[in-house]
Amino acid sequence: MDARDIRAALPRWRQQLHAHAEEGWTEFWTTAHVAGILQDLGLSPRVGAEALDRTARMGLPSPQRLAAARRRASGEGADEALLHRMGDCTGAVVDLGPQAAPVALALRFDLDALPLTESHAPEHAPAAGGYASRHAGQCHACGHDAHAALGLGLAALLQSGPPLRQRVRLLFQPAEEGVRGAAAMLEQVRGVPRFLAVHIGLGLPTGTLATGATGLMASTKFDAVFSGRAAHAAKAPQQGRDALKGAATALLGLHDLPRYGDGENRIHVGELRGGGARNVVADRAVLRGETRAVTCEMADDLFARARDVLEGAAAMYGLGCRISVAGQAPAAASDADFAAFLAGLARSLRTEQGRPLFTQVREQTAMGASDDAAVFMRAVQAAGGKAAYAILGSDLEAGHHAPNFDIDEASLWPGLLWLEAVCRAVSSEGGGEG
Repeated sequence: MDARDIRAALPRWRQQLHAHAEEGWTEFWTTAHVAGILQDLGLSPRVGAEALDRTARMGLPSPQRLAAARRRASGEGADEALLHRMGDCTGAVVDLGPQAAPVALALRFDLDALPLTESHAPEHAPAAGGYASRHAGQCHACGHDAHAALGLGLAALLQSGPPLRQRVRLLFQPAEEGVRGAAAMLEQVRGVPRFLAVHIGLGLPTGTLATGATGLMASTKFDAVFSGRAAHAAKAPQQGRDALKGAATALLGLHDLPRYGDGENRIHVGELRGGGARNVVADRAVLRGETRAVTCEMADDLFARARDVLEGAAAMYGLGCRISVAGQAPAAASDADFAAFLAGLARSLRTEQGRPLFTQVREQTAMGASDDAAVFMRAVQAAGGKAAYAILGSDLEAGHHAPNFDIDEASLWPGLLWLEAVCRAVSSEGGGEG
């Protein structure tokens, strides 16, 4: 493929991925589609358990849901040989450059969608264009379809251009939502001296690029299952142990926890369900929530307090309470010198007409949210390497995680040209030094 073909393919790839939205750990069609395109480019991607530690996956759906998603992918034409290699795992990794050379840079592109029903309003571009999610209750409302398309475009540009001097590794990561997937791919960045993740949108307009996000918040996603005893709500309520009341009390207690005064921190319950009939004391309830904070120490303490609230509410009502961690990521910040290097590259790029490729390039911006790219960032930094989290600006139809979320596809090509420049510079001798 030449540059013109790749530029034309970029929105098409994104729209294909958008239409086949799949939640974390169920991205079987997505993984097969990405890996198939990589194979067509002459590359040798590793998929599923070849690319990650299956025992380190967090927040897994039930085996029944995994099997159903795999069957659906097969029914939608996913390559059977790739599905066989994947087994019950998703995700892909591919290296570009000389096999004998070291990996100079790893880049993360996430794959998963959200458990959200996409808008089918006529003014919503995916609905009008015929590429809205075909999977009920699942849609790309955060931009991961665009991220994966950028990864494919980057592979195509690097493969079609001058040979790299050192290897570049592309991680197509499952299950970013809920910060569940990076830990399973951690081995892929061992010994890699540079790491970069890119997110589209996040409040920046089209034409803007921020190369060094700071303030990625530590987060713990937790599930609490309250177990009680069913009873007749009128004849013998005293014989029951009301799991729903315990969970509701816990919800109020969690939101009543005091916040810390020395940095951003948050707690949120996104789901509470239980019981099954209005005249039966509920014997089971499930609460799903999260904590976030700007430091790992603050996040750990907040989660410990949340655990106390959950267990205390259960004790009040004579309930059992099983708490499990469904996802976890540390706090992180981009290395300033690496971000400055990345910004310098962005400022040097020009359009065919000689204008700057980006209207604004920032070396730093506040994140104010969580991403499990922080797992990779902290690992690379702990080993003496450099890491950055970049934000590629894009005008949005609606905010992230909204049913009518959509990106401006005009933002993709400039972002891709910058990523290619980064890979070629870092893979050159001495490239990427801060």
